[in-house]
Amino acid sequence: MNRPNIPSNIPRQVLAFQRQVLEFQRAAFENGYDAIVALQDRQLELADRMMNQVPNLPDEARDLIQTWRGAAQEGQRQFKNTIDGSFDAVTSYLDRLSDGDAGDEATEQAPPEPQVQEETVE
Repeated sequence: MNRPNIPSNIPRQVLAFQRQVLEFQRAAFENGYDAIVALQDRQLELADRMMNQVPNLPDEARDLIQTWRGAAQEGQRQFKNTIDGSFDAVTSYLDRLSDGDAGDEATEQAPPEPQVQEETVE
């Protein structure tokens, strides 16, 4: 399998700038993710409040809403883990470049792949 050659003459200033860009992107993701999670949590609170105000709501509907809640929370967790794994992979790659491992050894290794969690079906 052909792997791209990793340049060994990347100036440290360029690597430092790439780290700053990566940290900015990570912070932007974290802020956006936290906002989305807050909205979803609020939606779940409203669903709970609505369920508690309807005494004649069938048990099947309550179970459906609880299943939906679990799926939403699991989806949030898997999405966050996948994105964090991607950021970690790029960080590791930049670390290898900045540590001077960009010689022959680095051309034989591919950057680490982000770990993806498999979905579980209940």
